[in-house]
Amino acid sequence: MAQFVLYLHSVPQLGEKSLTRLFAVLAQQRLTPTQCLALTASEWKARFDLKASVANSLTENKSPLLVKSAELLKAFRVHPLYLITQSSAAYPAKLERYDETPPPILYALGNARLLELPQASQNALFTFTVAVSNDAVSSSLDRADEIANALIVAGGVPVTGHDRLPYQRLALCAQRLDKSILYVLDRGLREALGADYDRPPFAAARIRDAVFEPRRDVAISPFRLDDHGLGANNKRRDRLIFALSDVVIVADIRSGGGMMSECIRAFEQSKIVRVLSEGGREGNTALLGRGVPALDLKSGWAAELTDQVEEK
Repeated sequence: MAQFVLYLHSVPQLGEKSLTRLFAVLAQQRLTPTQCLALTASEWKARFDLKASVANSLTENKSPLLVKSAELLKAFRVHPLYLITQSSAAYPAKLERYDETPPPILYALGNARLLELPQASQNALFTFTVAVSNDAVSSSLDRADEIANALIVAGGVPVTGHDRLPYQRLALCAQRLDKSILYVLDRGLREALGADYDRPPFAAARIRDAVFEPRRDVAISPFRLDDHGLGANNKRRDRLIFALSDVVIVADIRSGGGMMSECIRAFEQSKIVRVLSEGGREGNTALLGRGVPALDLKSGWAAELTDQVEEK
């Protein structure tokens, strides 16, 4: 079945919505991969409500798609890679709960148990992210580091990306403490981490022994292994980061941007969202005006927040 999933995901025109619908029909009609591969283009189109171009690609390119999917499958036998669909037991429940359109396929590399928090480990209690918009001043980034360090020591696992400075610094806080990181990528895992899946996920990680550590970290992506990073992928990455985070701390965001939209969404979903009581840009002020609670970095604040996570 894994090769068949890779076969389907190798069709460029087959997007998330079509894949979700296709998997639902497969489950309902209990079709096997062998039965599907014998379908004609018109049958693909009629059974799964696919565009003619997609149906034609599934049949006309069947041989090269089978070769490509077999090659991709080899990587899963050599590296700690996981192919997770919505029907998989390992599919993150947080995505199904907090993402309106959860991705039908996830590629994961490394310590996939981190996707099960808080059940996965007694040492890692919850996930969190720190919201910082681009072009933040150095004092805001330093404050975000302070927040991240405190939450990591309290048992938090940062959920972060790899291609923005605020996300990079969030990951580095955990790396320097040799603590777990949950990366959500805006491109394919092999594209980001290299053919051996061990390349530093970002340039700022060029410090001693700073490579992706599969025993400690996990990286996930809804994109094909070799997909390049595109501007349109950033919104999808951010949506997944916020959906996977139990706690959202707003350090410094602009008003009206995508980061603010995700903070509002998390707050409306009754997640633990806090806004720094001091500093930050107009987005912080706007969120406070919406009733998002303020966070005062007084002594013991991280322990208090951890208690609130456990109560939920």
